[in-house]
Amino acid sequence: MATIKDVAKLAGVSYQAVSAVLNGNLSKAAPLTRERIFLAAAKLNYRPNRSARSLVSGRSGMVGIVIQDIRSPYFADLTWELQSAADRAGFQTIQMQSDWPDARTCESIFQLYSTPVDGIIFIGGVPHKMMEQTKIPADYPLIQIDDAENGYNSIGFDYLPGMDEAFRDLLEHGHRRIAFVHDPIQQIKYAAYRECCRKHSVPFREFRYLSPTAGGEDAVISCGHAVAAAAKELDAIIVASDYDALLVLRALADRNIRIPQDLSMIAIDDTLLSRIGTPPLSSIHLDRRLLAQKAFERLLARIAKRPDPDGHQMISTALVRRASVIPHVPGPENHPEAPLNQAIGPAAGHVSIFSEYANVRKGD
Repeated sequence: MATIKDVAKLAGVSYQAVSAVLNGNLSKAAPLTRERIFLAAAKLNYRPNRSARSLVSGRSGMVGIVIQDIRSPYFADLTWELQSAADRAGFQTIQMQSDWPDARTCESIFQLYSTPVDGIIFIGGVPHKMMEQTKIPADYPLIQIDDAENGYNSIGFDYLPGMDEAFRDLLEHGHRRIAFVHDPIQQIKYAAYRECCRKHSVPFREFRYLSPTAGGEDAVISCGHAVAAAAKELDAIIVASDYDALLVLRALADRNIRIPQDLSMIAIDDTLLSRIGTPPLSSIHLDRRLLAQKAFERLLARIAKRPDPDGHQMISTALVRRASVIPHVPGPENHPEAPLNQAIGPAAGHVSIFSEYANVRKGD
């Protein structure tokens, strides 16, 4: 059976370098050196003995990550950044996808806790009562991403600075009838929109849909058709994610509503989708690299039992301006103070699309 010294000899490096690289501490060697080490280990069929390492150090060198939906561009980006942060910290990861339900997220966390991981980063607002049923100790290293409402040690985005920049940009372009297009899960983003409406004395308008995960893409497209029907009473829309914005964009095209000629649009996330679409979308940038790095710093502090303040920490956001916002020139049928069309729904100020898929509501 090959030993670590055999790998070092074949790769032409020290056994300390082999140990560091194969145990995940990739920053200790240059890319070409790492490649030689991996090729030598593969040729000799060498595998590091993690059980022995764990017995010596009391740690496995692995962390668990629970992601809600790897198909989403936002979560795909975030997963990549979390994996990169783990690499930089010298840790390997075990990743699980929970598909959104709290019970599934909690089950995934417990499954990872039952493996030899040193700590867990998870996304999702798992209720404390549900987590208590797993019997995971209260001092076990857990860091939650995004949600600040469940009382875990967490880190997420402060959407208010980016939303305020979006409002200022739209107002500078003559837009005052600004609607928010979102699914009900996006309460943090929704709260930032409502706060900016109050701050800038802008009438509140919203269009709701079930998330693509829950209702499929047709749910968002149906909501986009509702936006198109009310387009003459709107100047601009802010959509809760880049992915959903492209689905809304498709729905608007179905109804011959052009972005930005007929309606300005700003999205949230600033993923690849916002940059390569037609037109490229202005988007509120979420620094996923910084989020992942800070999440790992907090997790590793708790693994090492170093001081780390309890509670929620926030990372600021900012608007990235692109081609989806242009100056608005109101016509007689498109006056800035015209009310939202209330004739398209079964009740004044409210319309349902396929009952559970989407709705639009005039604000207070």
